[in-house]
Amino acid sequence: MTPMIDVIFQLLIFFVCASAGQTMEKHLPTELAAGAIESANPVIVERPFGEIWLRLRRRVPEGTEALTVVELNDREYSDEPALRKTLLALAETTPEIPVILDIAGSVPLGDVVRVYDACQSAQFRQVSFATKAQK
Repeated sequence: MTPMIDVIFQLLIFFVCASAGQTMEKHLPTELAAGAIESANPVIVERPFGEIWLRLRRRVPEGTEALTVVELNDREYSDEPALRKTLLALAETTPEIPVILDIAGSVPLGDVVRVYDACQSAQFRQVSFATKAQK
C-alpha cells in the first residue's frame, strides 16, 4: 500500500510542476456562427447600414518587416492609437452597431487580440468574427 501512495504523490508532483509553466487561456466572449450553413450558389448579401467591418491584412512595405493593417470603411490603419480613437468615436454615437472582424490567415494572433480588445474597450455590444464556409 505504501508504494502505491508514493507513486500517487510522484504523479501529483509531476502534474503540478508540468502545468506551472503553462500560459493561462482567456475566454473571448464572442459567439461564432454555427458553421453548418451551406449553399451551392453563394448568396451576395448587401451589408445593411450600420455594420462595421474591420479587415486585418498583412502588408510588407519595401525594406521593412511585415506589418498588420486594419481596413475600416476603405481607410487603412497601421497604428493602433488611431484605430482605437476611431472606434471610440463610433462607439460613443451608437454602441449597438455590430462589429465584424475579417481576418486574413497570415495575421498573427497577437494583432487579432489587440484589435478585439480595442473593440471591447470601446464598449461595442456585439463583436463577431467572419468565417468562411468549409468545403
